[in-house]
Amino acid sequence: VAVVPVKATSDRVQAKNFREFYDGKSLFDLLLDKLLASSEIDQVYVSSNATDLKDRVESSGARFIKREDAFCNNEVPWSDVIAHVAESLPEETDVTLLWCHTTSPLFGDYDTAVREYIQESREGKYDGLVAVSKLSEFVVSEKRQPLNYSWGPWHKYSQYLDKLYTITGGLFIAQKQEMIRNRYVISKNPYFFEVSPLEAIDVDTQYDFEVAKILMKNREHLESHT
Repeated sequence: VAVVPVKATSDRVQAKNFREFYDGKSLFDLLLDKLLASSEIDQVYVSSNATDLKDRVESSGARFIKREDAFCNNEVPWSDVIAHVAESLPEETDVTLLWCHTTSPLFGDYDTAVREYIQESREGKYDGLVAVSKLSEFVVSEKRQPLNYSWGPWHKYSQYLDKLYTITGGLFIAQKQEMIRNRYVISKNPYFFEVSPLEAIDVDTQYDFEVAKILMKNREHLESHT
């Protein structure tokens, strides 16, 4: 099953989740459409304090779970929100749970991710999944300390750097009981589901919102050249 945790308001980008983003649809609309179209997801839940979404969500085939305002602010620890949302879902504790954010509009390969998670977890290699993007850049700290290479004549080319990844925020998978127990969306030993830089775009600021709109409009062209 999948859950979309979405608040009625957003802090950095006004009405980020529900204002028009692409082709007459919002970030929320686009995500809901993708999850409902997935052949690997049996049920989609929307956890929100935006009660005006209820009729729209349930007419689409998803289920609306009302979340209290107390769990929709930046004061309650995120770990408490995760546990609360997971516990609110009327599902068995061992159900496979996809935690999906609206802020990754260019990601959509949920079917492949679920199939790979099931395969890897059955073999006992991993207990979860997280969407990641490979980072092939030279990283330094604010103290001018190189973190993944060394300054000097021994400086490596970027293709020889150790593999690093960034968490995209696009998808997290684990059993419901694991998210409740850990109070976190990333399991102890997750499988890395690598996505392209395009799919890794995360909408966190107004700048991100506008850039993502441009990329969305030109996605077909961009994908044909990568």
